[in-house]
Amino acid sequence: MDTVLLLGFMQGAITGLALLFYAGRKNGSHWLALGVLALSLTLLRLWTHAAGLEGHLLLRRLPLSFDLAIFPLFYLYVLNLTAAPAASTRRALAWLLPWAIFMGYSVLVYVAGIGEPSIARLDAVAARWHYGELKRLEDYLTIGINTVLAVLVWSRVRRHHARIANWIPERYADLLGLLKAVMALALVAAIINLASFAANHLLGLGARSVFSLSAQAFYVVLVYTAGIVGFRLKDLPRFPDAAAEPAPPARPARADLPTDEAFGRLQALMQESQLFAEPDLDLNMVAQRLGLTAAETSRLIREGAGKNFRTYVNEFRVEAVKRKLRDPGYRSVSVLAISLESGFNSESSFYRVFKADTGLSPTEFRQQP
Repeated sequence: MDTVLLLGFMQGAITGLALLFYAGRKNGSHWLALGVLALSLTLLRLWTHAAGLEGHLLLRRLPLSFDLAIFPLFYLYVLNLTAAPAASTRRALAWLLPWAIFMGYSVLVYVAGIGEPSIARLDAVAARWHYGELKRLEDYLTIGINTVLAVLVWSRVRRHHARIANWIPERYADLLGLLKAVMALALVAAIINLASFAANHLLGLGARSVFSLSAQAFYVVLVYTAGIVGFRLKDLPRFPDAAAEPAPPARPARADLPTDEAFGRLQALMQESQLFAEPDLDLNMVAQRLGLTAAETSRLIREGAGKNFRTYVNEFRVEAVKRKLRDPGYRSVSVLAISLESGFNSESSFYRVFKADTGLSPTEFRQQP
């Protein structure tokens, strides 16, 4: 496990710095980068414990405790990713206050022990500062705050995924689904850790070694997953909370733009301009071309076509693929190339959508007389 922790630390340090400099502040990527760096430093602390390095004077109680900062930083990232109001992000900064207080305290204890000649003297200095009691309080706060924030993060990602999944390219929807699954796992891990911590410290039911190893393994997995999600979601289209998809009203949302006219312009964009062939097409892009908001465009599609945005666009893509599969001029072109040319950006999603529409695989469809 020592080697895994060290590899996790190095991977986290590389990933965090790469996110910080490559993704910048896009969709709150800087918060995720800081969260990954905090996670990597936590893995470094766990590695020093596992490797028995705390017996060295300079490494004894080295202030590397960033556990309290990990989930607050992930929460700030998710608020930015899901286009939460700026006021919500500012309020969420308060979740970092406990970490700042305890980190300042740990630095003071470490500095107070500099120059002491032995481990025994260092431990005596720590005892005068009531280090053991306050670190126990920090452990309680860490597990409690992580559990609460894991619930908030999972809940917000789940709601955002459900709201915009049909407004964005499928690769983004799949990544949001992955992020939701990871946060659900984080929630389960936090609850188990809370229960095991309470059993050990409140009821004296034994050590937490199995749970500790599980938590360490989860941290390592989280480092890798956060890097994948962070790099790929930095360009996720933004849909503020106010743009939530409403139920279709009895009449158009804008009196100055009749539904028939607007829908006719939308159909022209798809049929004549072949806007559907843009692989990263999302609801915001279509709304901008129509001069509408995302919510108005979504409502327009539901009223005019009776379906959601993704289904509407995919129907044009499937029809384009079917025409090309029947066209002798495309006989030497692969099915995958045809699907990419028609706007699909995922082979698996293309096969799924095509089979659902035709009841046949693309190859079977092409072989029809």
